[in-house]
Amino acid sequence: MLKGISPLITPELLYALSAMGHGDALVIADANFPAKRVAA
Repeated sequence: MLKGISPLITPELLYALSAMGHGDALVIADANFPAKRVAA
């Protein structure tokens, strides 16, 4: 287990975060998030 990182964060999410570059954005939302309205 990594110190200071919640066990709720999965390895897949950690990989996605490490693969992100400058200017990338990550949204963690539930099923009610209006993604179509917010998308660019």
